[in-house]
Amino acid sequence: MFRKSCPKFIIISGSGKRVGKTHMATALIRAFSVKFPLLALKVSPHVHDSLGNTRLTATSEGIRIFQDLGPHHKNSGQFLEAGASQSFFMETDDEHLPKAFDIFMKECNPGNYPVICESGALGNLISPGILIFISDSTEMLRADKLKTIELADMVLPARSFDPQIILRQITCADGKWGFTLPT
Repeated sequence: MFRKSCPKFIIISGSGKRVGKTHMATALIRAFSVKFPLLALKVSPHVHDSLGNTRLTATSEGIRIFQDLGPHHKNSGQFLEAGASQSFFMETDDEHLPKAFDIFMKECNPGNYPVICESGALGNLISPGILIFISDSTEMLRADKLKTIELADMVLPARSFDPQIILRQITCADGKWGFTLPT
């Protein structure tokens, strides 16, 4: 399967809820948003009734994209509080994800800023600069999660990693994410 190269994206994926995805994303945002503008994106296949302080910015069949207007308790609101220039929440299933991604890039990120994204499925569609997978070893992984682990640049243990150690390994040059070379 061909994955579109998107080096301006970091994707954080995981084996399930409460493994530390948002914790890692907010640490990345805090560290890099002081150096340059960046966007944050949360992708979910589930419809959310309570979205926090948001406005609908794009919609199409099977797709809703919301922009956060201020910090709130949901993941994307936490991204804004951590320092993202803008934060978005995308509701879409795997079938509509390619179109949703195109809409996001065209309507929400026309400036092609670096993006820190929390998503379970986007890493299967695009090849980001960095794909981080956070895994809870007590959970039985579905086939799609196993595929994401195979694609991941880094696999972290759930709730027992130090984001500061990870941050020292990550760089962003010309808006493209990468790793530092060991010295």
